[in-house]
Amino acid sequence: MNEHQRRLLTAAGLTELRFDAPMSECCTLRAGGTAAALIDVQSIEELRRLLALLTDEEIKFLVIGRGSNLLVTDSGYSGAIIRLKGECNALAVQERGPDFALVKAGAGCALGKLVSWCGGQGLAGLEFLAGIPGSVGGAVRMNAGAWGQETGALLFAIELVDKDGRIRQISVDALRLSYRNLALADGELGSSILTAAWFRLTADEPEQIRSRCAAYLERRKGKQPAGAASAGSFFKNPPGDFAGRLIEAAGLKGASCGAAMISPVHGNFLVNTGDATAADILALAEQVQAEVFARFGIRLEPEVKIIRDESCQ
Repeated sequence: MNEHQRRLLTAAGLTELRFDAPMSECCTLRAGGTAAALIDVQSIEELRRLLALLTDEEIKFLVIGRGSNLLVTDSGYSGAIIRLKGECNALAVQERGPDFALVKAGAGCALGKLVSWCGGQGLAGLEFLAGIPGSVGGAVRMNAGAWGQETGALLFAIELVDKDGRIRQISVDALRLSYRNLALADGELGSSILTAAWFRLTADEPEQIRSRCAAYLERRKGKQPAGAASAGSFFKNPPGDFAGRLIEAAGLKGASCGAAMISPVHGNFLVNTGDATAADILALAEQVQAEVFARFGIRLEPEVKIIRDESCQ
């Protein structure tokens, strides 16, 4: 991003804009380089105006949620990082029947807030997401799942804003859902930004919903590292197996590179024990891939989105 582009962004009247923002402050791994610009948008209209400017100036951009499944390399990102706030965090029941409801959730909303709010409304189905520190947008884009359940199974529709500012609502029938991925049935989402999702949920007693959430949270205790800086499961599970099992069977629990370590609690959690760099984490991830492939002939694929910026090299 050049100085002319920075001046244009400064003059655009954006609600929240920071230049040279450390991504270590925006990601749960607490590592990564700087973004040329970090922009928090408060409304769909502000997002549309921003996208028009970015498109006109050919400034690349990336939308992130709560940074729980993301790692920017130490060289940083030369474009604009966008986070959805304000209006894009809203929750509302848009249709309710005797035994179901359609809930519209803004893409920037935290999953914990969504699960808790739905429980208070007596709407069940999303309890399996309890304890996952992501956003609605990230969970939908990644078709996030746990305990044998996936977000996509409850989707009714999504809302997208494309780079030209057009708003589209797309039903689940026009989506292609797969393991840790969502795409349009006729292609990828490309540069379109997911701004909201509708979930079809079932009616239940709030106390029953809270009880199930508590049970899922209890199951996580002891099986996943608590309080450690991580991105959750780092690798996707290969067909018919579990990445964590393979990593542990390869004897890699506790292995480290710099301040990055494979958690002694769960083999598929790469944790930052202090001041790990993105390079430390990626080197450890590559070691895991090499060891697992050598032992079992399986190439583990990262679930975490790695942002490599060629222009920053």
